[in-house]
Amino acid sequence: MNTFARAAWARSRPLAKALATRSPSLLSLLAASFPFAALADTGEAQGDAAIPEVIVTASPLGRTADELVQPVSVISGEELERKIRGNIGATLESEPGVASTDFGAGAGRPVIRGLAGPRVEMLENGMSAMDVSDLSPDHNVTIAPAQARQIEILKGPATLLYGNSASGGVVNVDNGRLPLAVEEGLHGAIDSVYGSNGNEGSSSAELNYGQGPHMLHTDFGWREAEDYHIPGYAGVDGSGSHEKLNNSQLRAYSGAGSYSYIDQGNVLNIAGSRFVTQYGLPVEESAFILMHQTRFDLQGILNKPLPGIDSLRLRAGSSNYNHTEFEAAHEPGTVFHNLQYQARLEAVHEPLAGMRGVFGLHGNWRNFEAQGEEAYVPPVISRQLGVFVIEEKPYSLGKLEFGARVERDTNSPQGNYLSRSFTPVSASAGSIFNLGEDSHLKLYATHAERSPVPEELYAFGPHGATATFERGNVDADKEISNGAELGFDHHQGRWTFNGSVYYTRFKNYLYLAEVDQGLNADGSGTGGSDGIADRVDGDGTFNPAGEDLLVDYRQADAKLYGFEAQLNYALIAQGPLRLNTHLLADAVRAELSGGQNLPRIPPLRYGVGLDGSWRSITASSEYQRVNRQNDTAALETPTAGYKLLTADLSWNFFNAADGAKASAYLRGTNLLNDDIRRATSFIKDAVPAPGRSVYVGIRLTI
Repeated sequence: MNTFARAAWARSRPLAKALATRSPSLLSLLAASFPFAALADTGEAQGDAAIPEVIVTASPLGRTADELVQPVSVISGEELERKIRGNIGATLESEPGVASTDFGAGAGRPVIRGLAGPRVEMLENGMSAMDVSDLSPDHNVTIAPAQARQIEILKGPATLLYGNSASGGVVNVDNGRLPLAVEEGLHGAIDSVYGSNGNEGSSSAELNYGQGPHMLHTDFGWREAEDYHIPGYAGVDGSGSHEKLNNSQLRAYSGAGSYSYIDQGNVLNIAGSRFVTQYGLPVEESAFILMHQTRFDLQGILNKPLPGIDSLRLRAGSSNYNHTEFEAAHEPGTVFHNLQYQARLEAVHEPLAGMRGVFGLHGNWRNFEAQGEEAYVPPVISRQLGVFVIEEKPYSLGKLEFGARVERDTNSPQGNYLSRSFTPVSASAGSIFNLGEDSHLKLYATHAERSPVPEELYAFGPHGATATFERGNVDADKEISNGAELGFDHHQGRWTFNGSVYYTRFKNYLYLAEVDQGLNADGSGTGGSDGIADRVDGDGTFNPAGEDLLVDYRQADAKLYGFEAQLNYALIAQGPLRLNTHLLADAVRAELSGGQNLPRIPPLRYGVGLDGSWRSITASSEYQRVNRQNDTAALETPTAGYKLLTADLSWNFFNAADGAKASAYLRGTNLLNDDIRRATSFIKDAVPAPGRSVYVGIRLTI
């Protein structure tokens, strides 16, 4: 823990502890009154400010979310500051269409429209996170949300630019390490916060210096927490630890430095970063993960390098990743190592026959290895090379957008396993129809193909995080999906609406299925079906009371459909007091062709929120209701519904003429102290989400 973090933690700790010890009714009243606390200030009015358009950095054509046919959510500025949590999944889970895998405080990965793991690509500044978070829900993403300046969520297949691992969507985190413009002079920010639940302390800081064409950047983040409090028992059946979740502690550090040369649209960025975290696995008494990654990134952009080419961009990155799963202190178990290199070349061409677009190459090389008792996937070298093109063309009714990608994927495992190669082909087409100046209808159709990943092909062994013994399917075929989406957005006066409905049909959908054969995991023994899923011991021996559920990777046709919508209305849009309200709802259904439900699908969710500002004070509050999930897969337990109340109050108490400012904030999550168990979590029946949490923080900007 650094000196500043210790000091800031010590200063803010007493206030948060005092708030945390108050009754639930007081905290709920505080949450409900947050938006109206602004009325206490009677100072001068602020002038109306135009809302700036936010560019989606994941789009090489420099478009806003409204200009893209594919549905995109962008979180930045004060909204992002309010929503930042300890991991990416928890940060984004309140967004329409997004949930979290939720593996305790240490790990959480986004679930987009019911799809997760190897179907959702995690990006940092447009390049893969290059970790192994897609392998298992207990593996954290190596991207620190506290350093984020903007987070973009591309919903639905984003395979054209980012490959078949983005068949369910993309989350891109822009943390300012690869800037495209020079900010003259010295700029920086520091944020320090104390959380009452688990004695959590965290700090993040960044410093930037720009002069002429040169730009320097450095950032640092730290987070530490003890076991967090829960409302009752850990187990849904009343078992396990009480009031405090055993082995849910964590600590994490991250930092980076970069140099940029930027001149007349030509850019060179070089960055290095380090991510380290250690967190307990609350499904076990003393097991924990120690994870670290060293990463280097390079970006080069040439402005109009050739006739007919607007820009040429090269992005390249390397990652040396390791994590060790300890059974207890000084007892290392399984060790995971991932060495990875990735590069993408994008050329944006000038308008040709009325079309403007981008074409390019994307390559990836990955050497994955696991050693130890739970090394259930053999060492594998994976290689991908893809070519893509995306074009857009304005026409009288709006804009057309279409593209395609062809990729070659090869997995070469060590040992007695077959190498497998695939050639996924993906394409999309869509249109924006202008229904007036403020309304747009979007129609989007996709064909996405996904290659099986190494664990789906070669897994064989116990997986303690999910209490399963997994068997891969070396004969698995490509997973193919065809989908369509209809979206509508309206922005006029006080009203803003965004909504969409979607339908996707899968061929050869890969999923984990229970086994009922009465055999050992290697196929030996005397078989017999008894209508009960087989269980085995850690060595794969059949045992009806075994600790692991025997599961196979199987393929079947499936369908997935749903909707998401958000309505915003400005109650008070003029004058010094601003007050807005919003409604949101989303739902997704996922079924196999035989009618069986797919597991870990989020249920119907709806909510209402209120936010406002008065001079230097801003406040917000949101209430969400998540329904019970009864549409469960075989042997999957239903999940009870829950209520989630969050609130935020911020006071900007210092503003200088040179742009420096300081603010203090108070934030509350799960203020109703509800027993929250997410249907998307593998460990929902044994590990609930944290109970009531109150955070006090201070943010300085120069």
